[in-house]
Amino acid sequence: MSSGPVGVAVVGAGVISNEYLRTLSSFPDLRVVGVADLDAGRATAVAREHGVPVAGDVATVLAVPEVELVVNLTVPAAHAQVATQALRAGKHVYGEKPGPR
Repeated sequence: MSSGPVGVAVVGAGVISNEYLRTLSSFPDLRVVGVADLDAGRATAVAREHGVPVAGDVATVLAVPEVELVVNLTVPAAHAQVATQALRAGKHVYGEKPGPR
């Protein structure tokens, strides 16, 4: 991990992402550096609204070296796949929903 703020990417740009982005931005030890969504256009719109520099699909955001932590806000059907992608990319993952059995 870096010695500065932890770089965070929010994956899942639905309604709840706005609250998460506001909250995450209030912590000085965190810096939101990316927003991803299965719909890259939605990710771009949400990122622009919150002043986040990188947006796009999951692979694009996971490729950003500053991303250390992924906040997985995806729909249940995509949750495990996104978490697995993030873990394989060497990122820490916070999951909003319980993991599958």
